[in-house]
Amino acid sequence: MQNVISAEIISVGTELLLGDITNTNTAYLARRLAVLGIPLYRQTVVGDNAARLTQALEEAYSRSNLVILTGGLGPTCDDITKETVANYFSLPMEEDAPTREAIESYFHAKGRSFTENNLKQCLVPVGATVFTNSWGTAPGIGIEQDEKYAVLLPGPPHELKLMFEETVLPWLSRLSPYTIYSLNLHLSGIGEGAAEAILRDMMDAGENPTVAPYAGEDDVRIRISARAENETKAREMCEDAARKIRKTPAGKYIYACTDTPEGAAAVVERTLLALFGERGLTFGAAESCTGGTVCQRITALPGASAVLQGGIVSYSNAVKAEVLGVERKVLDTFGAVSEECAAQMAQGALRSLGCDVAISVTGIAGPDGGTSEKPVGTVCFAVSCAGGATHTCTEHYRSGLTRERIRRLASTKAMQLAIAAVKETGAGEA
Repeated sequence: MQNVISAEIISVGTELLLGDITNTNTAYLARRLAVLGIPLYRQTVVGDNAARLTQALEEAYSRSNLVILTGGLGPTCDDITKETVANYFSLPMEEDAPTREAIESYFHAKGRSFTENNLKQCLVPVGATVFTNSWGTAPGIGIEQDEKYAVLLPGPPHELKLMFEETVLPWLSRLSPYTIYSLNLHLSGIGEGAAEAILRDMMDAGENPTVAPYAGEDDVRIRISARAENETKAREMCEDAARKIRKTPAGKYIYACTDTPEGAAAVVERTLLALFGERGLTFGAAESCTGGTVCQRITALPGASAVLQGGIVSYSNAVKAEVLGVERKVLDTFGAVSEECAAQMAQGALRSLGCDVAISVTGIAGPDGGTSEKPVGTVCFAVSCAGGATHTCTEHYRSGLTRERIRRLASTKAMQLAIAAVKETGAGEA
């Protein structure tokens, strides 16, 4: 048996080319192949056409020795994946008795009739490994021939994922002696280009682990990936690289570290809750243009009640003045969208909510309300810590962003500032 050198994914279905269905299978499979230590070279989408699928197979096997195909395993005439792959390998088809029994049982349990075209799903290439589908009708297929490997998976994502985890993953594990592990460093306050300039030497020198920056929706992510004989060794290699990055000028911008392949959802919220929870700190917010988005994002996660004291949506100047204690002369002189107003909003939230750290957000989310001095996208922030100073800053989000996008970016920035303030001041440390 030859170890898998590299892999490609071919997604089959005209509906994918038309955009009728979002192809989430390839992202999932790419992540799982990375864990197995199998490099993925290319992803291809082909319609329900046998000639074009055969061409895609020939091209894929010219570069790689493992091809994973998704979709096209159903009972209808346009489901051509299994037959096309069997023809490529010159394998005749035969009925698989356990598969027929499983499909008949599936239809019986659903109270539906087993029709003639369902017999098509009972046919498998001679000598192939059959992956039982306990969640649908189409079985998966594994083929080994002439040091080439093919895996055929059903298109519905829930069927594909469950089948892959239960039966395909063990089948593929024996083909690779390696595993790949990734760490993600999340940076705020620096762009992708600037981060790359700082880390360029590491990027050029590193083949294992690799270092690469990515511009995310709310931050810049530095992905460190290592390939080793086991996860423990790969993790150690990534952590060593992360320590080196923390010592560079980019290190001061790091606010979070995650180890999920995609960097994890809700990174900033999770980081805030974890940091404040570890240090026994409470958090509060005074929000104007974000309208409670900060608190909404935090309370969407379990464990929020241990950290979040509450929030005040101070949309009007009257609430800013009467509830948060913003001075009228500040509003008259500097305006509601100003660092001076943000500072007093944060201080007022600290007092009113009785929390350890409070942030404030006030700005112009648009689409109207901007001026030449304060255009749409101008947002002012402040963070105030109990017994400490209040720090302010202003962001100018580019014109053309939607109102919701500005609100989302502003709420992320506010939480990032709270995280940075706790780390810089050492609040809550024993």
